[in-house]
Amino acid sequence: LARIATTPVDRLLARPEQPARQALAARGLPARTVDGFLRPLLAALLCDPDLTTSSRCADLALRAFASGRLCLPEGGAEVLPELLAASLPPGTVHTGVRVTSVATNAVTTAEHGVIRCRAVLVATGARSAAELLPGLRVPGFHAVTVVHHTTGEAPATGGYLLLDSERGGPVAHTAVVSGIDPSRAPAGRALVSSTVLGPPPADVDTAVRRHLARLYGVPTARWETLAVHHTAEAVPAMRPPHDLRRP
Repeated sequence: LARIATTPVDRLLARPEQPARQALAARGLPARTVDGFLRPLLAALLCDPDLTTSSRCADLALRAFASGRLCLPEGGAEVLPELLAASLPPGTVHTGVRVTSVATNAVTTAEHGVIRCRAVLVATGARSAAELLPGLRVPGFHAVTVVHHTTGEAPATGGYLLLDSERGGPVAHTAVVSGIDPSRAPAGRALVSSTVLGPPPADVDTAVRRHLARLYGVPTARWETLAVHHTAEAVPAMRPPHDLRRP
């Protein structure tokens, strides 16, 4: 990890491109290192349990992780757009507005008609973007399910990311998120967030609880399910050959 953290990006992009799982197998690393650490880590970073992602994308994700550039925003993901909006002049941001078409210098909306501008940035889901920009490719996706539990006593793992290297259940990775950001948990409780990659099992909460009991080594029957979020089109598939200038 230390080596890839300091490897220049252009050198990573000059490597032959192939599926990430093949690249791992070809690099001469011990099987224990690959199967026990790198494979589950890359699956977590890429949301791709089969590691079909381009090896170049995998190298860039691993480099960002090893460089310490990945983090959780304090207060939750919603803090990021709130910070962006707070830096803009009052009245700049309009919510609940449906855009029907875009041009290089205008946006047409259902509620406010045409809004003139100097440039347009389309930042939407892939399917909405394809509707606004005919001809835009809609990629395949990796599904992700995130299950949040609260418990009165936090598992003794601190804020570490716990990976499942044995594929012993649906959970790919899990963490006591309140150990990193206490504001995310209800008062007096610990928040455990766990991620299932790919299609979830039928009774996802029960399956996740059983798996978490083995991973953390503690009973989970009395944990409270706070929320289950399933996103079928969570992360675009970036199989080789992949153009890094587009998702």
